[in-house]
Amino acid sequence: FPASELVVHKRCERRASKMGSDNGAKAVLSETEKKASLVPFVIFQIVPPAIGFGIAMAIFKLGATASYESKIKTMASLDLQWAMLSLYILGRVINMVNFLPTIFKSKIMSADAGNVRSNPFIYCIGGETAQKVVFVDEGPIGQYNRANRSLQHMIENFGVILAGLFAASTIYPFPVFVITCIFCVGRIIHLIGYTGGYGKHAPGFTLSFICTLTLEGLLAVAALKGFSV
Repeated sequence: FPASELVVHKRCERRASKMGSDNGAKAVLSETEKKASLVPFVIFQIVPPAIGFGIAMAIFKLGATASYESKIKTMASLDLQWAMLSLYILGRVINMVNFLPTIFKSKIMSADAGNVRSNPFIYCIGGETAQKVVFVDEGPIGQYNRANRSLQHMIENFGVILAGLFAASTIYPFPVFVITCIFCVGRIIHLIGYTGGYGKHAPGFTLSFICTLTLEGLLAVAALKGFSV
């Protein structure tokens, strides 16, 4: 849809070409610019999980290895390696379905679109050719919107944290405690950063995302060791 169709609250009206940032970044791509690539999606599904698994292996090898192995043997005697594998798969699918919409996002918004990129939905008033509506992105209303977007983002992504917390704690109690604390700090940084504008949430996202990947990695290590791989 053309940039001229975007509508915002009267308080933050501006020229469509400047919509979404304070420096005139273009929010919406033209018809000739609309294209999407699966390459970033594929890379994102391979490289980060590999990093998380690497961190998990380091924890296993450099931590209380004998204790971890003993607990994994107990877990395997109850066939709970299947539960660990199930949780790992759940985490991977949660990540996949959260990242997949970015393929379509790249077809309608430029990378430098600023606060407009915080919109998880694009609404319209009336029929198919009607004006499109996005979040108010300025002042306290914009801060409120992005703070709630941060909360929504956490809910969308932390399923494996909730589901895997207890399971992983039965084998790696202290590492999981540390991971949880860092994850919580990351989410706070994410929310505070997001209120300042799109992009400022990146440090918090990175911190909490690494924690999620590490927890997934610990679940994968437990499953593999339980299957004697």
